[in-house]
Amino acid sequence: MPTTMQLLEKALQLKSQARWADSLDLSDATLSQAKKRGRLSPTIAGSIASELGEDPTTWISIAALEAEPETAAKHSLLKRLGSKMQKL
Repeated sequence: MPTTMQLLEKALQLKSQARWADSLDLSDATLSQAKKRGRLSPTIAGSIASELGEDPTTWISIAALEAEPETAAKHSLLKRLGSKMQKL
């Protein structure tokens, strides 16, 4: 199952955290806090995905689900999104 931390790791291979913060008009602390929480907000995930040429809608959905409580429905939806991404 894909995670927004995987998306952030991919982004950080291309540019430093400070450069991402600048390009997204965020403070560096915002990305540091996201790392600490272990997930990106839907807005940040969608913005990073757009800049990486990935589908922002899928990443916004993943980020929204990550904020939800752990349930079978959540895991099922994340698996479906992961499968969708593999087909792209």
